[in-house]
Amino acid sequence: MEPISRIKPSKAVMTVDEAVAADRKYFDENPDEDEYIREFVPGEFGVVKLPEIPPGFRYATHVSVTLRVSGQPVGRYRQLMTICEASN
Repeated sequence: MEPISRIKPSKAVMTVDEAVAADRKYFDENPDEDEYIREFVPGEFGVVKLPEIPPGFRYATHVSVTLRVSGQPVGRYRQLMTICEASN
C-alpha cells in the first residue's frame, strides 16, 4: 500500500472551476501520479446535504485519473471523503 499525496490549496477557498483547474494542473505537473487528496470545495458535488461528521474530521476530495490519452490525464474522478489530522 502506498500513501496518497495530499496538497495544500493555493488559496483558502476555491470555486469549483478553480478546483477543476487545480486538478488538471496537479496531474500535468506530476505525470507519475494517479491520485491525490485536496481540500473539499463546497458545491463540487452538486447541491447535496452533507452528513454530519465527528468532531476533528473534515471533508476532503480524493481525485484520481481514470483515463490517459497520449499520456495526458484527460479523465478524472472526484470522490468525497473525510479526513482527520493525526495527533501526537
